[in-house]
Amino acid sequence: MYLPVWCRNIRLAERLACLFAIAFVSQGCGPPTAEQALEQAFKANPSAQRVEVVKFEGTVAVDGLPPNKPGTKFFIILNDPKNPQDPKTQPKLIGGCDNEGNFFFSTNGARDGVQTGSYVVTFVQLHHPQGLFNRHGSSVFNQPDELKNLYSDPEKNAANPEFNVEIKSPGRTDWHFDLAVAGKDAKITPGPHAITKLDYR
Repeated sequence: MYLPVWCRNIRLAERLACLFAIAFVSQGCGPPTAEQALEQAFKANPSAQRVEVVKFEGTVAVDGLPPNKPGTKFFIILNDPKNPQDPKTQPKLIGGCDNEGNFFFSTNGARDGVQTGSYVVTFVQLHHPQGLFNRHGSSVFNQPDELKNLYSDPEKNAANPEFNVEIKSPGRTDWHFDLAVAGKDAKITPGPHAITKLDYR
């Protein structure tokens, strides 16, 4: 089954998860709403930086079709143009697509979006190796990239206006990316900041 994947700020999410649990226990009268829990978390941790988060949603297609090949997972990544991604670490802003090619991102809550700003978008569709009894034995997604490593390099994508996005208030839910792969030669040696492997835990 091909499930949506949420983009998340890992460090902030880990901090807030602990604070949510504390807020839940201290309330004693049932679970708070997501908004209440978030407010409590920020009150409990004044040093946490509150940033503006807006919707970043839409659709993506590969040669006009949803990228839903069995045994693979499609990732869409937002890159800071001033601070290239370290391919050895998990991207901070990463999302995925459902079977119909719909994508969305989450930061503090489900589908709330991402921090406003300028980003370079990259894409990769990696394979999830099968373990014993056809079960996925790990969280690691590997090559080959079904997109032939054509769209995974933020420095290369930065040269294409289509992949430079300005995310600002009030946000958008109608973004669309159509990636051409058929008939193109694979990029054998991806750039130094290209994502070629993901450990998605």
